[in-house]
Amino acid sequence: MPDTVRPIYRIAAVAVGVAVLVALGVAERRGRPGSAGAIVRVARPMMGTLVEVSVWAEAGAQPRAAAAANEALDLAAAIEARISEWQPGSETSAINAAAGAATVAVGPELQELVERSIEWARRSDGAFDVTGGPLFELWERARLTRRLPAGAEIAARQALVGYRGIRQEGARIGLARAGMKLGFGAIGKGFAADRMAARLRQIGFPNFIVDAGGDVVVGGSRDGAPWIVGVRDPRRDTLLATLPATDCAIATSGDYERFFAVDGTRYQHIVDLRTGWPAREVTGATAIAGNGTAADALATAIAVLGWERGIALADALPDVEALAVDRDGRVHLSRGLRLEGDRLQWLR
Repeated sequence: MPDTVRPIYRIAAVAVGVAVLVALGVAERRGRPGSAGAIVRVARPMMGTLVEVSVWAEAGAQPRAAAAANEALDLAAAIEARISEWQPGSETSAINAAAGAATVAVGPELQELVERSIEWARRSDGAFDVTGGPLFELWERARLTRRLPAGAEIAARQALVGYRGIRQEGARIGLARAGMKLGFGAIGKGFAADRMAARLRQIGFPNFIVDAGGDVVVGGSRDGAPWIVGVRDPRRDTLLATLPATDCAIATSGDYERFFAVDGTRYQHIVDLRTGWPAREVTGATAIAGNGTAADALATAIAVLGWERGIALADALPDVEALAVDRDGRVHLSRGLRLEGDRLQWLR
């Protein structure tokens, strides 16, 4: 496959901008009756999606809010330049080029991102894993040719996958075997959204939504009321549920954006690296956590583990909630959520 073709078979959805939607009514855009505040929105294409920052600003603060949103987007672009496997000059690309031969000196951001990635790989028993590039490429070829890979091809690629092959030596990171690849499509947007949120708070704008293509970090409120976030139905172009949110992160992974069919069987882009085959049990998984990095990783893990083990993982973690939709369209919730009609409610 040509190097210029980017695999869509990453361990998380690459086109989830419509999976988690910011749902704002007219009254919410305008604020309370008599309020002179407003939501300022700034968006920019990056990280393979459209990243949007929405900031609630009091009267007279809108120009400063727009400048703050642009500063947050500048920060995200700088992070992408360091961690993206698609940018030849990035630290991640240097690690991949040196796989099996040497470790590479990296900055503190990539050190933290790798540490968090390994932490979530361990928590999820490998359901979340940032070394899946060789398998993703194989399944991208299958999507393009409509030919399923042979068992021997899958096994050969699996030999190049596994988070235990990541080598950390202080500020240096490497990969154990030639042909291994790091890729942060399943956690990088959440990580960048966390950094953007921290910058907005630091500048003095604590009321915002950062939407990194469906990986959403919410801060504060909009004119004293919670932000309203909508979760997409994985089988219909509608909202499955809405949720009032403040000071949390929400991420969704699903099979509805990228898939193909062979002999009547549907194959999605979310690959279970432990089996080498696309995951099948969950059509949509949404995770709610205290930060975007955790929500991003957990949504992927649930999509791979299946709803029962995925929800159990969420229930075992503090301050985490989750929703999963199975192949029959049934919705499964962690203990702290309840769904009444199309409204998600907090129970704890």
